[in-house]
Amino acid sequence: MSPATLFKKTDDRLPVTLLSGFLGSGKTTLLENILTSADHGLRIGVIVNDVGALNIDAALLTSHDVTRKEEQVVAMQNGCICCTLRGDLLEEVARLAEEKQVEYLVIESSGVSEPMQVAETFSEEFADMHIAAGYDLEADEEGDKEMNKRLAEILKAGGLSKIARLDTCVTLVDAVNFMQDFATADFLVDRQTDVPQEDDRNISDLQVDQLEFADVVCINKCDLVSKEEVNRIKGVVKKLNPSAKVISTVKSRLDLTEIIDTRLFSYEKAALSAGWLKSLNEEINPETEEYGIGTFVYRARRPFHPARLWDMIKSVFVVIQTEYQVEGEDMDVNEDEVEGEDDEADEDSVMEDEQPQLDTRARLASKMIDPTFGPLLRSKGFLWLATRPKMYGEWSQAGVMLTISGQDLWRCEVPEDEWPTDPDTKKAITRDFDGKWGDRRQELVFIGQQMRNGGEYRLRRALDACLLNDEEFRDWEAAMESDAPQDMLDELFEDGFEDWIETSHESHDHANSNGHGHSHGGHEH
Repeated sequence: MSPATLFKKTDDRLPVTLLSGFLGSGKTTLLENILTSADHGLRIGVIVNDVGALNIDAALLTSHDVTRKEEQVVAMQNGCICCTLRGDLLEEVARLAEEKQVEYLVIESSGVSEPMQVAETFSEEFADMHIAAGYDLEADEEGDKEMNKRLAEILKAGGLSKIARLDTCVTLVDAVNFMQDFATADFLVDRQTDVPQEDDRNISDLQVDQLEFADVVCINKCDLVSKEEVNRIKGVVKKLNPSAKVISTVKSRLDLTEIIDTRLFSYEKAALSAGWLKSLNEEINPETEEYGIGTFVYRARRPFHPARLWDMIKSVFVVIQTEYQVEGEDMDVNEDEVEGEDDEADEDSVMEDEQPQLDTRARLASKMIDPTFGPLLRSKGFLWLATRPKMYGEWSQAGVMLTISGQDLWRCEVPEDEWPTDPDTKKAITRDFDGKWGDRRQELVFIGQQMRNGGEYRLRRALDACLLNDEEFRDWEAAMESDAPQDMLDELFEDGFEDWIETSHESHDHANSNGHGHSHGGHEH
């Protein structure tokens, strides 16, 4: 294969392939294969976390540009973790693009990074945000002023999207450990020594994040597992990310045209590529099964009873929620008042008292033997709780980890003159409306094993049992039509979930309220 066949330069920006995957998935081996290949004929720039791990003759490295960078994170002013910028990455990519000594760039992200965060650094959709961050950084009096100045210049020019383009997002998975990483109670801090203790992400969620955002998924080490296991992994990957190209590899060997200069990456496509989202949008038929992995969408137009929902999930999931601290909560409190409130506090925490001290391993064991939830690998979607009629919640589960969080107002709670003006978007919004209670609904996608073998039936039955029954729904409707609906709902239904804080419905949302899926919950049950 001639270099010209592999690489056609039609854009002056530096093209970039991003490699993601857990430690041991084969990223470094793939890098070695790229750097030692005679097929592409390119001078390749490589940014890695550990140059020492590259087992390549020093003479070969001289024909490429290999740099090790320590992570430096530049926080955006809004404080959202998904809007942090890798300062080291900005500088290094800018240097390589400016010097024009390399024709292509490969970035090996750390095993704990989420590709969406890195992709945002390259995406034109975030150019305005990067420009604003540049001016903020320029005015910042703290930190390394020289570095801040350099970064500010890059950002003010529109960020990396002006000088580099993300070509392909590649995620490698280790076929030996893939299914085990859906059946683990581990958080990152349990496995990685190089993450801060306050990093509360878990292995299952991170694995899903890396897969759902990929253009290409390499199932590596296929020689170490059976063909049936490879097929099962393929089935899971295709359900998680139906539009990704899936390649089976041994020792990370593949045709480099699959991952270099593919022009596969589009931020909008990647943000909307997750299988759960395509199922909700009915872009794919969810009622299918491949290699024993099936999917279905659960929909209902009644709210869940919070106490019954909690009873269903409390023993089979590690439930992660964000715990909000009200301003002034730490102030001195009158002890007599506290004493008088003890009974009320005890009553309010009945559900919490029932919950044993968190033992993630025991919770995992409980899930794995449960006939309903044991086969479930991934689920995500929108949630309607009886006691929270204004806001929808997000349900996001991977393995034993379930994150439940408040999201935004239902559209029926937002004045129509504040809806998006685009006619197609408005039409899509009105399609979700049904009857008196607008767009309030349950809409959850489930991906797992045994779906066509009783699994779907068992999940539907469990979820249906959590919905308000006819009498409860009549009471709910009466409460909603009363002068004090929230007070009446609170009296009718016990709710021990963490509070959801209502934010402006115009708050920043990169994926049309489909969310990043980062699920950095702060409170576990």
